[in-house]
Amino acid sequence: MSIKRSYISSPALTFAILCIGLGCIVTATLKQNLAIAGLVAALPALLCILILHLRKPERFLFLLFIFNYFFTPLARYSRQDGLSILSDIIWWSVLLIVIVQTALHYRFPWKQAVNILTIGGAVLAVYCLMEVVNPTASLEAWIYSRGFIYNTFLVSLITVLLATSYKQISRLIFLFSILTLIAILKGLCQKFIGFDAVEYNAMMESGMYKTHLLPQITRYFSIFTDAGNYGSNMGFTCALFGIAGLFCKKSSLKVYYFSISALSLYSMFITGTRGAIVVPLGSLLLFALISKNIKLMSAAAVGGICIYVFFAFTYVGESNYMIRRMRTAFRPNKDASYLVRKQNQKKLAEYLRNRPFGEGLVLGGVEARRFGSRLTTTIPNDSTYVKIWTETGVVGILLYLLIYAGSLLWGCYCIMFKIRNDELRHLLTALACGIFGMMLSAYGNAFFTQFPTGIMMIMFLGILMNGKYIDERLTIEKQQALLTTTKKDSMLWCPTFLTYSA
Repeated sequence: MSIKRSYISSPALTFAILCIGLGCIVTATLKQNLAIAGLVAALPALLCILILHLRKPERFLFLLFIFNYFFTPLARYSRQDGLSILSDIIWWSVLLIVIVQTALHYRFPWKQAVNILTIGGAVLAVYCLMEVVNPTASLEAWIYSRGFIYNTFLVSLITVLLATSYKQISRLIFLFSILTLIAILKGLCQKFIGFDAVEYNAMMESGMYKTHLLPQITRYFSIFTDAGNYGSNMGFTCALFGIAGLFCKKSSLKVYYFSISALSLYSMFITGTRGAIVVPLGSLLLFALISKNIKLMSAAAVGGICIYVFFAFTYVGESNYMIRRMRTAFRPNKDASYLVRKQNQKKLAEYLRNRPFGEGLVLGGVEARRFGSRLTTTIPNDSTYVKIWTETGVVGILLYLLIYAGSLLWGCYCIMFKIRNDELRHLLTALACGIFGMMLSAYGNAFFTQFPTGIMMIMFLGILMNGKYIDERLTIEKQQALLTTTKKDSMLWCPTFLTYSA
């Protein structure tokens, strides 16, 4: 895809931003907000990055991915309020840049934005905006939920417009592997060295210690919000890089991805998150269905069955507490936690019977007590889908599932029947399988809309939406390369033929 040059004046843009930045620094300093002053003082470096990326705006995709991945540790260690607002500003600014660049004759694939995910995200945003008039809603809570309102639309739109080539996707996955290694390393530091002062204080202040510092096990969370989020993400990377590694042509990259997959599996276990085991199992299940390779389908099916039998019907490794804890996920009827969850869901079902639009955004879970005391704020959020159902009603949860499940199904359909390039199909297969596992795990954990998972899953689904179009471009490029080669061969052959004839 060719992109014309921009006509934005770099000197003018530099002068304008520097003036604004100077004003912000002075204001923040006068108000004794040194953190904000320091952040604004870094604007010159950020400005340089911005100018470099204006000519190739697709690079913003990588910057956004990195910022989203490290948002939680940034918030945890800076202890600054309002960072979510900064995140919103960054995402909307990138969209604004794309719109401006489009007006200046950049060629972005806006037609590709007409897909289930982006259009559905717009519909979801409208529905959530209307939640403000819900009789039981809280205006303060509604404002606080702005991310859930428009993230599906905003993130998917930017991803569809910027992730337009196989090279970009493969580079993004490689970048993700590096970020995963950093997260794994942090988790291992927590296990073998211990939590640092900031992490320990965060657990104490938030009440996380009740679920993470258990008598028989310590649940590690790395750079993520909690162990549930960390564990599910490690299950995702285990599946993603395990499947991606199967199809790597370079032996070094194959070993690298397999190593990350193995480390991710170990990291998943040290989180003590029982529901996380569903992620690699679900990934194997989908892989067996869409691979269209008898040997791979058989291997995936056998592997999945063996794992299930190991946890559900045997007592091998029962002396290990981590294995014993994971095993309870396969025997829910004997798990006290699961039984409590089912009772809570019955209470919510009775309460929401006459509330088809839910209680209101952010009014589900014990963390919502600051917005008022009601039944929905006395029941913990143990499931992403139950949380959405509680806040948006049966209408909202059906709409949400339709968008996300529909996007995944469309992506799988394209993988199976539309995409002809093997390398692209294999990479998208790994993504689709991992996403499916995460969506299954989201039933037992309320992590799917948290940082960095929520935005990351939308970005990967957006890439699936672009799969067909990327494949078409690869086909055209292959045909053009073949035509060029044929012309060169013809030019070399013609003189020889003429000489022979003479």
